[in-house]
Amino acid sequence: MGPRVLVCAAAVVVASVPLGAQWINLPTPGLPRLPDGKPNLAAPPARTADRHVDLSGLWKNAGGDRYYNNVVSDLQVSDVAPSAHALFIKRQLEFAKDGMDAQCLPLGPAYLTAQYREFRIVQSPTVIVFAYSDGMHREIFLDGRTLEPDPNPSWMGYAVGRWEGDVLVVESNGYTDRSWLDGGGHPHTEALRITERYTRRTIGHMDVQITMTDPALYAKPITVTTPINLMADTEMLQGVCENAAATRERIAAVKPAVPVDVPVATLSRYVGTYDTESSGHRHVVTITREATELWLDYDGTGKELLIAVSPTQFIWDGAHVEFSPGADDVMHVRIVLVEGEERGTRR
Repeated sequence: MGPRVLVCAAAVVVASVPLGAQWINLPTPGLPRLPDGKPNLAAPPARTADRHVDLSGLWKNAGGDRYYNNVVSDLQVSDVAPSAHALFIKRQLEFAKDGMDAQCLPLGPAYLTAQYREFRIVQSPTVIVFAYSDGMHREIFLDGRTLEPDPNPSWMGYAVGRWEGDVLVVESNGYTDRSWLDGGGHPHTEALRITERYTRRTIGHMDVQITMTDPALYAKPITVTTPINLMADTEMLQGVCENAAATRERIAAVKPAVPVDVPVATLSRYVGTYDTESSGHRHVVTITREATELWLDYDGTGKELLIAVSPTQFIWDGAHVEFSPGADDVMHVRIVLVEGEERGTRR
């Protein structure tokens, strides 16, 4: 499923792709090839002169947008400080008008889960650079330095790394609290610490485990694992964020939704598994309830929070989800996205 963008607002990131873009079909040098000439992405990764796994290449997050929408999806709501949860709900209902995308600002910690930013890893013995398609970059120093105990906060933070066998371990801090943990709007304090563990399993595949720790707002560490895939035989296209003021004006012109309390008995009526269809594509939507919260799992990618704006209507990261009983009390669901809508019934 592609990026969910608010049905009532324009997309906030504009990719500038010039006509006749260069090198997008150029074979990547040095890749092992299959007999048909395609890259052998299952081959073992190469190694550098100092015998470490070579992480170099053009990469893209392949884990879907679940954690980018809501990085605390695997936590209980009770693990999130009430103030942080309330701010997340507020930002959702305001269609993330103050988000990094809408303001053309660096994503900060959210780069780690965003699947809409390609990035190049450039590796040397003392520093590894992540260069993102929107022009931002971060440096990971492997020269033995330690993190500053009281860093001057910045958008991208400060990072040091070390090798544990074939795993690159990155520790970072110093993130400004103006940034968000995810595109959905979870906040953090300047005490945020992040640990990343990069494991390149094959030439074409790498796993990244991300642990975010911020005890003032989250009772438990936030730990997620996401795959990233090598972008073989192509080149990075520059993505330029433009017209931020106009975008924010369009979003601000939309009246924010207002959350409502829905009785648990009503929420329970919607629980179940739905088969939906849109333009010939079939999907499985699973609805569960935890206390007074309703959650949606789209095609088995993991649960995401639904925010009630009426007894039958909910917001799901910019999409609208509506439930309605049919004949014989068969429950129907309608999901409205910027790409269109899909409908289905409960099994």
